[in-house]
Amino acid sequence: MEKSLTYSDNDAFYQQLLDMETRHEAYSIDTGVMEAGKMPLRLLHHIGISKDEIAHVQHKVVEESAWMHDFVEPMIVKFNEMMGKYQPARDYEFTVEAEDYDTIKIHGRPKEAAAIAA
Repeated sequence: MEKSLTYSDNDAFYQQLLDMETRHEAYSIDTGVMEAGKMPLRLLHHIGISKDEIAHVQHKVVEESAWMHDFVEPMIVKFNEMMGKYQPARDYEFTVEAEDYDTIKIHGRPKEAAAIAA
């Protein structure tokens, strides 16, 4: 059974994700964000999906400067990863549900469960 979560940008939320992933539980996150360009970097790094990939699902383009998109954001992610703040999900697969005028939802499930469902 998939557990529903509402996104909040704090350490407790990410710890909850890591705990669920340790127990191999499926979950769904309602981010509350409508535009791919406003998705939080830490969440994107965790799930391993880029803003461009989410925008593609929405049939849109990320409206962000190339400087931010190509240089600043990757440096922020790399720095936080080195500091141990950003941690990617391990052995999880994610799908994105992003309708045009709805909030972006992310579904995560363990890879072995995904293979059984296929």
